[in-house]
Amino acid sequence: MGTLYICATPIGNLSDISSRLIETLSHVDYIYGEDTRRVLKLLNHLKIEKPVHSYFVGNEHEKMDEIENLLDSGKNVALLSDAGTPLIADPGAKLVSSLSNRNVKIESIPGPSSVIVALTLSGFDLTSFRFIGFIPKSGKERSKFLSDLGTSEITTVCFTSPKRLVKDLEAFASEKILNKVVVCRELTKKFETIYRGTSEELLQEFRDKDIKGEITLVIEGTEKQKRLDIDVESAVQNLLKYDIPKREIAKTISLITDVSTNEIYKKIKDF
Repeated sequence: MGTLYICATPIGNLSDISSRLIETLSHVDYIYGEDTRRVLKLLNHLKIEKPVHSYFVGNEHEKMDEIENLLDSGKNVALLSDAGTPLIADPGAKLVSSLSNRNVKIESIPGPSSVIVALTLSGFDLTSFRFIGFIPKSGKERSKFLSDLGTSEITTVCFTSPKRLVKDLEAFASEKILNKVVVCRELTKKFETIYRGTSEELLQEFRDKDIKGEITLVIEGTEKQKRLDIDVESAVQNLLKYDIPKREIAKTISLITDVSTNEIYKKIKDF
C-alpha cells in the first residue's frame, strides 16, 4: 500500500520551499495538482521529473478512484494545490476522508499558507480566529456572512478576487461594519502590498484602481464595548407608529448601535 502526501507549496516566493518538500516530490511516483502548469513550473525549478496529473473540483470523483488504485498498487502519490496548503478552500477533503476510512497512510508536508501569513501581518488578536474561504457572492450565504461579520468578536480571514474586492468593501460599508480591515495582496511575492483601514477608507484606495493579484482579507473582531445595548423592541414599536418600513427601521437602529442592519431586521421582522 502506498502513501498519499499532502504537500504545501510556496504561495509566491520559491525560496520558501522546504527540504522535506523537495525530498517528498523526489521520491513519490505520481503528482496530482489543480493546475498542472504550475506544478510543472515548480518541478522544473527543482529539476524533478515526475508524471503530473490534474486534480480539481470538476474531475475530483474520477481522479479519486485513479489515485486510490495507484495507492492500492503500492505507488506513492503527492497532492498539491495551486499554491499554499492543499484542502484549504481547495479540493482534496473527500479523497482524504475516503482514504482515512480505509486506513491508508496519509502524511502532510507542512509549509506556506496565505491564511496564516495574512493573519500574522494583521496585528489583530489571534487568540482565536475563523476562516471562511471565499466570500459568498450572493444570496442567503452572503447575507449571513455579512451579518455574522458585523457581530463576530473574533478575527475573520477570507479570500476574495481582485474583481470583487470593491464590491465586498462596499457591502461592508453598507452594512455599517466598522471593524478594521487588512487587505493583503500578492503575499510573499515581489509586489506584496498590505493595506489597512476601515472599509470606507479602503474603498477610497481601491475604487478607481485596476486591482490585480491574489487577495486575502483579515477583518478584526467586533469589540464588545462598541455595541450599544438599547431596548430594540420599544424603539421598533415607537417607529412603527409612523408607518416606517421595517427595513428602514433596522437601518435607523443600526446607525445608533453599530449592529448590522441584517441582524436587527431578523429580530424585528415578526413584530
